[in-house]
Amino acid sequence: MVKPLISRQKLKVPLRLLAGIFVLALGLGLGVPILLKNFLPFASAGKFGLGAVNQPLASGKSGDQDRQLSVADTVYQRANPAVVTVYSVNELGSGMVLKSSGLVLTNRHVIQNSVQASVKTSTGQVYEGQVIDFDLRYDLALIKLNPQDLQLPTVTLAEAVTVKPGDPVFAIGSPAGKAGTLTSGTFIGTNEHGSLQTSAGLLSPGNSGGPLLNAQGEVIGISKGLLDNNSGLATSIVPIKELLDRYERIHKSAP
Repeated sequence: MVKPLISRQKLKVPLRLLAGIFVLALGLGLGVPILLKNFLPFASAGKFGLGAVNQPLASGKSGDQDRQLSVADTVYQRANPAVVTVYSVNELGSGMVLKSSGLVLTNRHVIQNSVQASVKTSTGQVYEGQVIDFDLRYDLALIKLNPQDLQLPTVTLAEAVTVKPGDPVFAIGSPAGKAGTLTSGTFIGTNEHGSLQTSAGLLSPGNSGGPLLNAQGEVIGISKGLLDNNSGLATSIVPIKELLDRYERIHKSAP
């Protein structure tokens, strides 16, 4: 059984969305106390940087540890500026910027059946956007942020999944609402459904939609769930590129 990685946290929502929730709560007779209990912003500054690594990076000689920390730092510096937090009213996940104009990739289950989503960048800026495409088979969704003049950092997509069992892999996302958290683990292999399987402890609720990265900081997949043994699952780069190609065919002039 696959468990999705959304995090049911109290969310920092845009004022317009909070106002809509307030009206809905009054209409349902819920009252202000229940509204505040469920929707007041949480302390969302999170943990930015390598202090959030939850897996031992090395065992043995300090030189090995230094090298692995250097790899982790390179991965983080390359990818984190383009990793975002994606949230709805009471669920939180992660995402990544594919195009500087504000095209964001996340999991379909993160946005559920919504046609709109709110996205917080690594700098803390919050944008609203529309869900413009999705892939149910591979649990993917594309969000287009509303501003027309955005110039956001983007992730780098790997040409192919070339990691081998035992190779280091990394995830960046918002586990437990802590934006910009880097975790490290190892690649186990590709299962019969084409999903990438990783070691236990790499992913946790809130990582859904965030990038799975190789040691060069390139995206090889999108984190999506856990197996019963807590090993992680990610959709590989192949269907991600297919969805992006479809977007680019439809929007040929999109930057």
